[in-house]
Amino acid sequence: MQRKWKHASLSAAAVLMLAACGTAEDEAGNNGDTEMEQEEAADQNQEADTSETNESSDEGTGTGEEETAGQAPDDEAAEDQQEVAGQQEVAGQQEERGPERELTYQSGGSEQAGQAMLTESDEMDYSIYVLDGYQLTSEEPNKDVLYWNEDEQVFMRIETFGADADYTMLTEQMIGSLEYDGGEAADVSGEYSLAGSSGIDDLVIRQLETEEGLTTGAVFVKDGMTVRLTVFDKPEADQTDALLTMGSTIGQK
Repeated sequence: MQRKWKHASLSAAAVLMLAACGTAEDEAGNNGDTEMEQEEAADQNQEADTSETNESSDEGTGTGEEETAGQAPDDEAAEDQQEVAGQQEVAGQQEERGPERELTYQSGGSEQAGQAMLTESDEMDYSIYVLDGYQLTSEEPNKDVLYWNEDEQVFMRIETFGADADYTMLTEQMIGSLEYDGGEAADVSGEYSLAGSSGIDDLVIRQLETEEGLTTGAVFVKDGMTVRLTVFDKPEADQTDALLTMGSTIGQK
């Protein structure tokens, strides 16, 4: 009887142990499943956060491109407006070249005035205001002559060159031609109205007096051109200032 009871006790204990083991395994399994589910949920949350971040970044980039694309026309419009304003400003600074104008000059020890007509060169790309009593004609390629009707030995040779001309070389040639037969050409820049004319830059005037008369050379830059003038005058005629004053009105056609 005791053996049966002992055997029954042992069987019951074994059953209890097995049940406990099964419960522990179930709990362990449940805990493992829970941990796996938590890890999967965390991974999903992380992927979702990454996706949202990428979308935000993409949206930000897209917005920047849209803003840049939207700003480009405005920038171009602003540049166009600035260019137009600059052209208007330059146009406003250019001298008005009507069909005629009054010129003043020194001759015979006093100031003279006369109406000058706008005249275009036949061979070169310039125009000049010519006083009554003078005539503009072509002498040879790239050279015009403006002469005095009362004495054709009193005249001014006109040469024009592009903006890329060698200014230094032209100036040296002008001085060299004056001094070719000897003598030293004097600086007379302050003695003629040409020095005070508007729109003229880098002016050089030299003069040589000989037994035949006065020879005066001038080089300057104006209206995108380099201009060289050579005046042949006589003391009794005294037309140098009149000729140089007309020369100061040279401009593009």
